[in-house]
Amino acid sequence: MADRPRTWKEWFAHAFALDGKAEPLEERDQALLEKIAKGVVARKMTAPALLFLESVKPLSFVGGQALTFFGPVLEIVLKREEVERASRLLERRDVLELVAQRIEALEAERG
Repeated sequence: MADRPRTWKEWFAHAFALDGKAEPLEERDQALLEKIAKGVVARKMTAPALLFLESVKPLSFVGGQALTFFGPVLEIVLKREEVERASRLLERRDVLELVAQRIEALEAERG
């Protein structure tokens, strides 16, 4: 229990912290992000996907929850397990930036 905030000030500082210690991505998570990026580019949805990713950065947790909501539609492209894993991954801000960069790189290669 030593990690619990002792004062309201400590609690608010922790509750609204933007950058926590992010764990490195596993190989299967990187493969999933690559599959997502390739799927977006193949369907010519680069602009809407980038707009979505940029708009949800400040609310990355809500963005991950939106993926859960849109899960049945995304299951056209991904398996249910992959949608759930993507939802957890996209709640991390660093992952949002990685996906956006990869989509842009794939689009540049295509064009």
